[in-house]
Amino acid sequence: MAIVLLKEKDDILVRGDLIEITPLGFQCELQLCEMDRLRDEAGRYKSLELELTLRSHSGDCSIRGNGSVYSVRRASQTLCVVTVRFGELEQNAYRLISEHLTPNPVFDIDEARSARKSRMA
Repeated sequence: MAIVLLKEKDDILVRGDLIEITPLGFQCELQLCEMDRLRDEAGRYKSLELELTLRSHSGDCSIRGNGSVYSVRRASQTLCVVTVRFGELEQNAYRLISEHLTPNPVFDIDEARSARKSRMA
């Protein structure tokens, strides 16, 4: 299962389970009482550091970056679904997300083309 840590200056604010992940961001389930930790003194949502733990074809991997809360919807009396949009992600993050989403290994198309040309020569 994929998990996310939402942090601020290396302090873990909340830990949640990923429901859905896309190249734009992700959705996770959080306890309703944890939502106050994501807001600043003025009540606005903070810019968050994030760490995603995903399963790729080579095993578990972590992706680090930052993002911001895009939307919140209540799922039950105690749970809410939070949508976070990515800001910046570390290098190779989108490849790792693709590997998490697809059942087949993801490869670089330029490398595949050059390997095919070398086999045909």
